[in-house]
Amino acid sequence: MEPVDLYDIVVVGFGPAGEVAAATLGIGGHRVAVFERQRELYPLPRMVTFDGEACRTVQATGKSIDEALSTAVVLESCAFGDADADPLLTLDWRGVQGGFQAHYSIFQPDVEQTLRDRVAELPNVEVNFGVEVVGLEQHEDHVELSVRPKGSTDEAELRTVRTKYLIGADGTNSTVRGAAGMEMRDYDMHERWLNFDMNVLRPLPEKFNKLIMIMDPKRPHMYMPLGATRQRFEMRVDDSETDEQMHDPEVAWTFLKDNHGLDESSLSICRQVVYHYYTRVAADWRKGRVFIAGDAAHTMTPYMGQGGCSAIRDGRNIAWKLDLVLRGVADDSLLDEYQTEREPHVSALVFTSHHLAEVVNIIDAEKAGERNYAMRNGLTPPPPPFPKLDHGVVHQSPGEDQAEVTGSLAPQGRLRRLGTEGRGDDVIGHGFQLVVRRRPDLDDAQSSALAAIGCALLVLEDASDPAYAEDLDGVYTGFLDRHGVDGYLMRPDWYVFGVAAHERIPGLVSELAALLQLTETARSSVASA
Repeated sequence: MEPVDLYDIVVVGFGPAGEVAAATLGIGGHRVAVFERQRELYPLPRMVTFDGEACRTVQATGKSIDEALSTAVVLESCAFGDADADPLLTLDWRGVQGGFQAHYSIFQPDVEQTLRDRVAELPNVEVNFGVEVVGLEQHEDHVELSVRPKGSTDEAELRTVRTKYLIGADGTNSTVRGAAGMEMRDYDMHERWLNFDMNVLRPLPEKFNKLIMIMDPKRPHMYMPLGATRQRFEMRVDDSETDEQMHDPEVAWTFLKDNHGLDESSLSICRQVVYHYYTRVAADWRKGRVFIAGDAAHTMTPYMGQGGCSAIRDGRNIAWKLDLVLRGVADDSLLDEYQTEREPHVSALVFTSHHLAEVVNIIDAEKAGERNYAMRNGLTPPPPPFPKLDHGVVHQSPGEDQAEVTGSLAPQGRLRRLGTEGRGDDVIGHGFQLVVRRRPDLDDAQSSALAAIGCALLVLEDASDPAYAEDLDGVYTGFLDRHGVDGYLMRPDWYVFGVAAHERIPGLVSELAALLQLTETARSSVASA
């Protein structure tokens, strides 16, 4: 079991949450080890809907977001229809988010490959495939793990690893969560759907170029494009049917022929699997030096298309906080804000999706008719708005109305600075950003705080300022104009910390420093540099 290896971070699980966390921390210069029990990248899709926020995170942590999206298609809506596919509810997914289209249909291996390619370039990140955790013990200043090759019982292959912090991103049946004694709350939802992803051999009718849930009480089902060259179909599995029966290819072909008139001349099976859907949210996202993320922390039904995107949010959120703590810039207590921020946000999505699952999966014809009548006649409340970041490290305004834009996603446009032109984050940096019309008058403490956290400054209206960049499409200036402010602070996960008029920007910086719980050492070392 010797020697013992020491890391800043160990990430268990190398799916989207683990990939983003490992890349973020590796780019930050920390020594990272990843342990993934599977021996190679799963070559088939699971996640399919991808929003602009997730794209921006992959832009920051992957090798090429454009390559990841090369086979993606834009999703303009999500419809819920009756048995004849006549829409009863249509969610408008059009728009721009963080410099990308608001929603895409992707081929997941393309996205994961660009993340893994970036991680592979980082000499300080060690990735171990086919290795599983078999023991976990917490100590005051580290976590000790026992790992060994998957399936091995050879004591000689057992390896001991110590890490300052541990992220368990190891899925629904998380070993890390169980070993750390972290509770998962179950909200009494269990549905099974058969998923069959198909390779498209020749162009399909135009109706398949959309996402729709067909709420037929005889058998609810759905279809949507799966990137540019594949199509996803799903159908509910009845309680009388077994998973094994559903894995028979004839089940897929019979359904496609009977419901859509499609056969082997148009499609071939890429993947056929039964998914079990649950509504679960962990009670504890942190225990000591152990954190959980992604499906280890929450699972949801697929009707919001937010499972994978939420995992990516987790990975980015905990990673930027750990980066500050590991660099000695912020106190360890900042890490408590991870659950404070992420649990309410993801819970809003989890329970909205839970409600939609109850609506979609009605198999009683009379109740389905009542549902359809209510939805068709506007007798049901609309889905709630997409959640903002309302807790944690966001601007608070005691005695004042908090600006509506606080906690929402910040814009990303195209910038030109000193001959460099591109997406804004690629030009000025993927971390904290202070975006202003004119440079604010900051005191030494405020300037030191921004330097300590690596905050980039973007000046939009003073071309003589060294921090000036040309706002090529007017995206940043347009954002300030719409909200009647002169500047905003953005966090490394793209959320607006706060907005302010010019004279109040220094106070906004001071508040950010306080909420980040910056250490005196960090402030003084930067101030004296």
